[in-house]
This record gives sequence, C-alpha cells and structure tokens, in this order.
Amino acid sequence: MKRYPVTLPVLISSIIIMIAGLILFLRNQNRHQKITREISRLSNENLELRHLNLAHLSVLMPASDSARQIPDAALLEIQNRASRQLENDRRLRNLEKIEQEYSNVNQLGVGMLCCSVLFLAGFNFIQFRRRFKLLQIQQQDQQTMELLRETIREKSQIQEDLLKEKERLNFVLEGTNAATWEWNIQTGELIYNETWASLIGYTLDEIQPINDKTLARFAHPDDLAEANSKVSNCLRDHSLFYEATYRMKHKDGHWVWILDRGKVVRSTENGEPLQMFGTHVDISPLKESNEELTRFASVASHDMKEPLRMISSFMRLLQKNYGDVLDAKANQYIHYAMDGAERMTALIKELLEYAHAGGMQAGIREWVNCTELLNQIAVLNKAQLEEQHAVLQIGKLPVIHAGKTPLKLVFQNLISNALKYQHPGINPVIEITATEDTGHWQFSVRDNGIGIPNEHREEVFHLFKRLKTKHEYTGSGMGLATCKRIVEQHGGKIWIDDNGSTGTILTFTIRKTA
Repeated sequence: MKRYPVTLPVLISSIIIMIAGLILFLRNQNRHQKITREISRLSNENLELRHLNLAHLSVLMPASDSARQIPDAALLEIQNRASRQLENDRRLRNLEKIEQEYSNVNQLGVGMLCCSVLFLAGFNFIQFRRRFKLLQIQQQDQQTMELLRETIREKSQIQEDLLKEKERLNFVLEGTNAATWEWNIQTGELIYNETWASLIGYTLDEIQPINDKTLARFAHPDDLAEANSKVSNCLRDHSLFYEATYRMKHKDGHWVWILDRGKVVRSTENGEPLQMFGTHVDISPLKESNEELTRFASVASHDMKEPLRMISSFMRLLQKNYGDVLDAKANQYIHYAMDGAERMTALIKELLEYAHAGGMQAGIREWVNCTELLNQIAVLNKAQLEEQHAVLQIGKLPVIHAGKTPLKLVFQNLISNALKYQHPGINPVIEITATEDTGHWQFSVRDNGIGIPNEHREEVFHLFKRLKTKHEYTGSGMGLATCKRIVEQHGGKIWIDDNGSTGTILTFTIRKTA
C-alpha cells in the first residue's frame, strides 16, 4: 500500500527532539558510567582500609590482652587510614548525588526519545488513516465520475436516439399526411399541428385561439356528443385509447369525415390521466367508397335475387299444376332447378354479407359485451337450438373494443357451422370461452361435430371452399372466409386447433387496440 509522509515541520521537530534526547542520554550515560566506576573504586578502597585497620588492631590488641597499649606510630597509621576512609565516604556521598542527577538526566533523555518515537508513530498512524480515507474518497470520486460519464454517454445516446425517432416520426407524419394533437387534460391546453388545420382548409393562424372549444367550432353537432362521450368514457375507465368518427366542416362549406384516435400517454402520481396524444385522419374518400360499394352490392343482390325468385315461383307453379302429368324425370329436373335457385339465393346473401364485412373495416368501433352479444345470438337461433336439442355453453367473456355487427356475424357463422356439421342423432354441444393475452383477446368455439381433417384446416378459410357436397350439408363455403376477413380487420388471426377425433375447436383473436 502507498505510504504517505507526515507534515515536514512536525517531522523535523520530532527528529530534533529525538536526536536531542539521544545525545543527552549518550553524553550523560558516559559520565554516569565514570561516576559509577569512581564510586565502585572508593567503596572498594574504604572496604580495604576498614579491613586493614581491623587486622592491625587485632594484631596490636589481641583479645587476651585488652589492656595492652598501642604504639603511637601504629595508632597514627590507623588514624591516617580512618581519615582516608572518612574522606572517601564524603566523596562517595557527593558522587552518589551526582550519580542520581545523571540518572535523572538519563531518564529524561530516554523519556524524550520514547515520547518522540511514540509521537512519530501516533502521528504517522493518524496521517495514514487520513490518507487512507482520502484514498477511499478519491476512489469513490473516481467511480462516481466514471458512473457520471457513463450516465452522460447513455443520456447522450438516448437523446440521439430520440432525435432520430422524432425525425422518423416526422417523416411518417409527413408521408401519411396525418394530423396530430396533444392535450394536457389538467390544464386544458391543446396543441395541433399544421396538417390538422389543413384537413378542413385552414392554417393554424386562421383557427386561433386554440383551446378546448376549438373542436366544437368545426365538428358536426350530431356527431360531437358521441365523440365527447367516448373521450369521457376513456378517461373515466382509464382505458388505453379511444376511437371515434365524426364530421368536421371544411372552410369551403362541405363536411369532412374524420377518424379520431387518442391515447393516454402520461398519468399523475394518483393514476389520473394527465396527457393525451392522438391523430386525425381524413377518411372521406374511404367512407364514400365503402358506401358506394355497399349500395352497389345491395342493388346487385336485389337485381340478381329477382330473376331467381321468378324461376323458383314458376317452377313451383309448374310442379303444382302439371306435376301429375309429368314423369319422374321431369319432376326431378324441376327439383334441380328449384334447388339451384335456392342455393343461388343463399350464395347472393352470403356474398352481400362478405361485401359488408369488407366495408366494416372503417366502421365505428365500440365497447361490446360479448356475453350479451352471445345471448342475443342464442335468442335468434332459439328455434334451431331447440329443434336439434343443442346445448350452448357460454363461458365468462370480456368486454372488448370492436365492431359490434361484424363480431356478431363471426359468432353467428361459427355457431351455425357447429349446428350444421353434426353427426346424425347426436345432440350438438357448443362451448364458447375466452382468455386474455398480452395484446389480444382469444376466443374458442368448441363443438362435438364431424370435425375437420388436418390437411384441410387452412383451405376451409378460402372463398367457396367446401369439404362436403351440397347433398350432405348445405352451404356456400363463404362463412369461414367472411369470419377470417372480419377477424383480420380487427388485428387478429383465426385458426383450427386439434381436438382429437371428436369435433372442432375454432379459435380466433381480437387485438385489444383494434
């Protein structure tokens, strides 16, 4: 780990104190040793003098002759030794005092040295901790800066992606000539683009001021109430989107059909809708085209049905009036003619329904309660259900956003097929269920009929495709084709699931945002 030096002045002061203590200790230690040796020498000398005096006295004054006189010369020698001993004792006392002082000074030097070492160690420890924490902070700052740089790079990339997405969206809007609007639900602020004004022949400057009353100024009064109701239902039910069609008055006086779609894109913290975005599309040409096609199909079907009714009527009259005189072959021909006329009438009817299904693509979508819709179909088919002793089981079905009439036609066709394609003597059992997927509602119609072979499960959705002859089962082969067309217009798919060897499971989906 990296080492960090202490502050220079503190380091120098500590070293000076440590050196001073060391010098003081070494200098006094040397003197102290000399004093100690001198004290030892004097102590030994005094001890030797004491022993000499005692030995001399024992020789001069034996214990058996205590009254013996000591010679003056010997006494003088003893006195000299005693005097030297006294002088040595005096010097010893002085030297011991000096030794004590040197000892105290040595202890002071040692104390200074120890304090300096401890101070340096403690100060270095404190500095090390400070620098270690500083290193940690620097590392954290580096990590934070790196994270900040990464965040900035990500935000820059996001902004760049948003700019590209905005540019692509602008190209799409320009290419499709779609009008857009933004609505702040809380403040009531509305923003339209220039294309919105151009749909009705104006510029944005000409329709100022723009507020929540702007639409009411141009929308047809008969259509505005329903459109406002759909918007209110969308906000009240917290739906993802709404869709409405209404007329708006053009600058030159004619009415323009508008398809209005809106979606809640932002909500408050409490979950209340805050902001909506949407588009307006001019569907007047499509509206007129669909109306013309519908009128043409109605007129054509009427004109085609009239000759068929005439053929059927005259064939019945011929059989009624001349059936007795005609042979079996002639009656058979009459039967063939009447049967062909009836099948042609049914075919024309189904062709008309198929044409209507194509015109439903731009029709009005609404919230449809599928359970109520199936109950209505059950009432319409009550006679046939009772005649075949059929059981219609309706599960828990959702409320979806779709065209009510087209959806009703899908269920009607599927139930009719389930009743029609049955084994003789078997009571039909029809079960209708629904499940919810991420972006779709999935419906299944299960029956116990004759079933459909695997190799024909794709082609039965083609126009006029029949698997059975007209003598076995009636029909034109257009029912499933019509169902497929309607389902695809609702953003879904239709297919046949495997049900083993009994019956058919016909499944289709409806997109939630359809």
